[in-house]
Amino acid sequence: MEQPTIVEEEMIRLAFDNINIDDVILPESRLDYTIFRITSPDPFGAVKSACTMLNSTMVAMVSSTGCETSLALQSLTNSFDVPHIIVPSEECPIEKHNSFTVNVRPSLLYLSEATLELVWSLAWTKICIFYDSETAYKNVQQFLHLSTESDDKKPPEVTLFRLDDTEDSSTVIAIIRVLHKAKDSEIKNMITFCNTANSMKIIRQAALFGMTCGKFKWIVTTQDWDTLVDDEPGGFTTTGEIIEDGGMRFLNGSTGIVTLIKQQVKVQIQPQEFYNAWRILYEDVDRENDVNATYLSPGYLNTVQFKAAYMYDAVRVLAVALDELVERDKYIEPESQQCYESKPRTWKGGTRLRKLLHRTETNGLMGNIRYNHTNLNDEIAVDIITVESRLNQTKAWKIGSWDPDNRLNLVKTPFTRSFEPFISNNTTLRIVTVVEAPFVSRDETVNGHKYSGFCIDMLDFIARELNIKYELYLVPDGLYGGKTEDGTWNGLIGEVYYRRAELAVAGMVINSDREAVVDFTKPYMNYGVGILMRKPQKKTNIFAFLEPLDFNVWGCVLASLFVVGILIYIVDRLSPYSSFRRENSNNQDAFDLKNSMWFAFASCMQQGGDTSPLSISGRVLSAFWWFFALIITATYTANLAAFLTVTRMENPINSLEDLAMQKTVVYGTIVNSSLARFFEKRKNQPTYERMWSFMSDSDVNPWVPNAEAGYKRVQNEEYAFFWDAPILDYIKQKECNVMTVGKPFNLKGYGIATPQHAPWRDKISLVILKMQEEGHIAELRKKWFDRESSCPEEMDNMNAQSRATDINLDQIAGAFYVLILGAVLSFVVVIVEHIWHKPSFYKKRQKETGRITLDWSEKLPPREIRNNGLSNIDNCSSSKHLVVQENDSLALTPLRPNPWSTTSMPESAC
Repeated sequence: MEQPTIVEEEMIRLAFDNINIDDVILPESRLDYTIFRITSPDPFGAVKSACTMLNSTMVAMVSSTGCETSLALQSLTNSFDVPHIIVPSEECPIEKHNSFTVNVRPSLLYLSEATLELVWSLAWTKICIFYDSETAYKNVQQFLHLSTESDDKKPPEVTLFRLDDTEDSSTVIAIIRVLHKAKDSEIKNMITFCNTANSMKIIRQAALFGMTCGKFKWIVTTQDWDTLVDDEPGGFTTTGEIIEDGGMRFLNGSTGIVTLIKQQVKVQIQPQEFYNAWRILYEDVDRENDVNATYLSPGYLNTVQFKAAYMYDAVRVLAVALDELVERDKYIEPESQQCYESKPRTWKGGTRLRKLLHRTETNGLMGNIRYNHTNLNDEIAVDIITVESRLNQTKAWKIGSWDPDNRLNLVKTPFTRSFEPFISNNTTLRIVTVVEAPFVSRDETVNGHKYSGFCIDMLDFIARELNIKYELYLVPDGLYGGKTEDGTWNGLIGEVYYRRAELAVAGMVINSDREAVVDFTKPYMNYGVGILMRKPQKKTNIFAFLEPLDFNVWGCVLASLFVVGILIYIVDRLSPYSSFRRENSNNQDAFDLKNSMWFAFASCMQQGGDTSPLSISGRVLSAFWWFFALIITATYTANLAAFLTVTRMENPINSLEDLAMQKTVVYGTIVNSSLARFFEKRKNQPTYERMWSFMSDSDVNPWVPNAEAGYKRVQNEEYAFFWDAPILDYIKQKECNVMTVGKPFNLKGYGIATPQHAPWRDKISLVILKMQEEGHIAELRKKWFDRESSCPEEMDNMNAQSRATDINLDQIAGAFYVLILGAVLSFVVVIVEHIWHKPSFYKKRQKETGRITLDWSEKLPPREIRNNGLSNIDNCSSSKHLVVQENDSLALTPLRPNPWSTTSMPESAC
């Protein structure tokens, strides 16, 4: 370590002590350490000390040095495969991508990205940049490089000024010289990429030259404040946000505004070991601690010793990686090595530890630490702070933030005047509200009125954060506020506008009309207009079993049944292998048209007929018909279950457009409300013009005096009520006969109203921002809005998207195509059967036509030599048989028509 402070050494000792007593990280192991101190930048001395540690089986090295010494140590650790964790005091390069060195501090180059995005948001086209070192110049290079990469934004013109290295850059003369040059350039926008001390000296001298007020604007970038000592003249003090006649008097009583960009600090106060460490690093942690918070943010100008905190985190990162290595049973004990060996011996355990370090993710004093398979910690966030001075008083407050994921987020435009006296601890604010659950509710108790709700919980949190008190009262007219016909304001807005109340806290929407007379804080929750309607009556259908399939599908299935029955009959008649074509078949007419139709119907019912086709072609068509029947039956059965279990309630209105196109249901909102003026202002758009015309010309009054009247009217009439979507969602959980339809429209935000230029508006906005970042707003919304519904479990969304839909023809057309393919294929098989069996078939026919029909008495041999069993036949006229000779043989054939022979039997044959 180069010139370590007492606090830095204390953090190293505390880190190892905490690890050695930790029950989770390395519970069965103990880490030993040795500290080598370097009085000045001395790469050779640092390497010599490192070689001494290599002789004693060193597992890893943690260093905090300048860049020159850091590069020397990197070369050494890479040669011997020893992991090296650095906590540099400046931006130092790492030798190569696969280096054994990892940096626990985030890169300072992120400050360049944040600064550039702020410059773009301010639309600066010309700027002067001051820098004082090679490290600072890297920030300048990154700034210029990023500005030229954008396709849609023009890079600003930059004039660079460097504090000369040949002179003492901290002297007043050197700073005055560069400021004269900057002033002569007539550029008013200034940026400093210097260490904190030089940046403060530049600003102090600029104030003397009148360069911190008027059109001059300064952006000061710095990663931390630990290079400033508290007794430095004109430096930032650690006494809090309000600084009088002390720190920052470099503004010299002017009306200057300076914007600071510095790394965000979230003091991790859990677990207890972190809290104990921060009590050493940050002396105000006990005063600012909140028992319900997991972290706290130090004062924006307070000194936080970043380097010491990162030393603690470096030890913790190493311990976490070693713990994972030991748990995997892959730890290899290092061997003693000599730096002066001709060929250093590699240590396989060091390679394994390096890989684990590159994917380590853990929490430390400075928040989350993540390497993401690299050697750089990419977890960083930047605070954007405004410092404003007036009448020898200086105030600083956060106006935004930046991080690599969410980019720039500004709560307030930089360089805008907001100096007012601050809220004191004994301030009591008079706050007006209106009862509307779940934002605000009022219950009668034995002790008087008790308020509760989302806004009340949020207000209590703000009061605790700002250490203020408040008294609450209800607005007399029960309205949120709007401009009346005589030009006055009523409701909550009127109470604030006429200074009868310091704040108006309720579910109040921010709009341009209200913003013209009062100020609003940052929106604490999004807003949208919803539509509340009465649920339609349930409908029953005794023929519900027909609903799974569309009418066209039923028609096509029925037609297919008849067509396939006829086709099977035709194919069976044409095929030479059918029972109709077989000579020896006992029942050639068994598969007639009637049986074919019955076979098709029985197959569709998955039962099977009395007879079935015997030919191949008939069976092919039957197989495709079965497949078709299987698809239809399975589809019908699956969709039938959904239709019988889902309650179908038809609702003709499912969106704002549906409501605008009909004239049966009356719709409206609260009279003279901001929502009523919204429809009036949008009457130049087709949908809203139709709706405003209907509401203005309707015979039935569409307006209601308040929200409660609107809810009751929805339940009792055919009426649609427009109101805040979050409130309507809450109402439908309590009232089971109402529902919301369509998507919310007119998206805006809810805010807290304050008098214009009130000093507490920005402070409240910052608390709201903090509540959003820490998840308190989400918790309150879940508590008050996402309550379990008191209605029975049912399908409360009546839109067509949530109902089981009938099967259309285009969804099941494939089954019909398969059936058509089977029909065509069956006819093809018939043709193939005839072509394939043609020779044997016609040969058999020639034999049958060539048969000779004879009188049996003439063909028989003499009676005395007959022994063939025909001697008992005396009269063939009664037996109706013929004796047929074929190939010198006799056969007794029954008399019946032969379709392939025209031979007739003479009557004289018997």
